[in-house]
Amino acid sequence: MPVSNSRDTILIERRYAAVFGTVTDESIVALAAGVEEKLRDALAKVLALPAGAFAESATLAQKVRESMKSRKAYLDTGVLFAEGATDKAIDLLGDKSDDPSLEDLQTVIPSLIELYGLDAVRLMAVQYSTSLGGFRKLVSTDSRFAIPATQATTSATSSSQTSSVDAAAQEAKRKQRAERKQKDKEARSKADLQRRAARGRI
Repeated sequence: MPVSNSRDTILIERRYAAVFGTVTDESIVALAAGVEEKLRDALAKVLALPAGAFAESATLAQKVRESMKSRKAYLDTGVLFAEGATDKAIDLLGDKSDDPSLEDLQTVIPSLIELYGLDAVRLMAVQYSTSLGGFRKLVSTDSRFAIPATQATTSATSSSQTSSVDAAAQEAKRKQRAERKQKDKEARSKADLQRRAARGRI
């Protein structure tokens, strides 16, 4: 399955951050434990954690969360945590893996969840949520894979709504000013005609 274009990287990073915000500490520990040994060094490098940190389950989740936030490593961590599920999905989808439909994904998701857990499959879905139509439909139609609303998203929406309200208010004010000007112009014109008429009668 192809990865998303670079222009989508910021959006995907934010989506990963939102999803990780709903993942439990226990699940993060399980996801880390599920990373293949050959990718463990890459994960440690991404998170700037010593190899021994992965053996300390009591503090691992907190360290992973802090590192993802400080190093803006949500995307890289999400990809590595979901690597096993992604590889298996490619195997199961076969020739359809380049651009699977929603129906194709629905046929393999139960097996993936059983093997790797729901959170791993959720992270896989985020990776392709902007680049492949089947995954776009998956995150928009299946509540299990929906991208949670974040504070940033809420703020952005609120800001957008505020901007819309401000724009509407400004437009209304401009319209009112234009109407006042037109009325003033008509009143002045009428007064001028009245003055001329009055002068003509004198």
